[in-house]
Amino acid sequence: MGSENHFMKFDKTFTIKINRNFKKFPDDEPGCAYGKITIGDFWENFYMSHSVWKIKDYVKQWKLAWKYLETHDTSIFVANVQSNHLLITWPLYKIEDSIYIRNNLIIGESYEKLIGNNPYTPETSFLYILPRKHFFSKFRGKKVPVSEWEVKIIS
Repeated sequence: MGSENHFMKFDKTFTIKINRNFKKFPDDEPGCAYGKITIGDFWENFYMSHSVWKIKDYVKQWKLAWKYLETHDTSIFVANVQSNHLLITWPLYKIEDSIYIRNNLIIGESYEKLIGNNPYTPETSFLYILPRKHFFSKFRGKKVPVSEWEVKIIS
C-alpha cells in the first residue's frame, strides 16, 4: 500500500509508502505501521501511530499531497500524528525545476503555535506547511545546515 506520483517524473527515486517488510517492535502500539520515504539513495523508515489517524488516513494524505503539488508550490507528507501533540512531516517545496524536501518534528509549544486546537486531518494538513525560510539551525550551540534533499523534475 502506498502513494504514487502520476504527474511528474524525477531524476531519482522519490516515493513514500507503507513498509510491510519492517519488523515491528514488541512494545509498538496495536495497529501501528511503518512507512518508508525514499529520495534518491537516501531512505528512512518512520513510525506511524494509530492513536489519532488510521493507517488509511496516512495513505490518503500522501495521495492528496501528490495531487496538491500539481497546483501548488508546497505540499506535505505526514509521517506521524500522535495525541500528545506530536507531528512528524516531510514538507515539499517546489522551486523552478526542483522539489526540496525536509523533515520536521513539531511538538509541544511549536505544535500549539502552529496548529493549536484546530483539527489536523488529511484534508487540512496543507494549511500547516511551515515556510522554507530557515537554512541553518543550532545544534549544541553551533550553526548547522538544515537537512534538505533535492529532486529534479524532469517532466
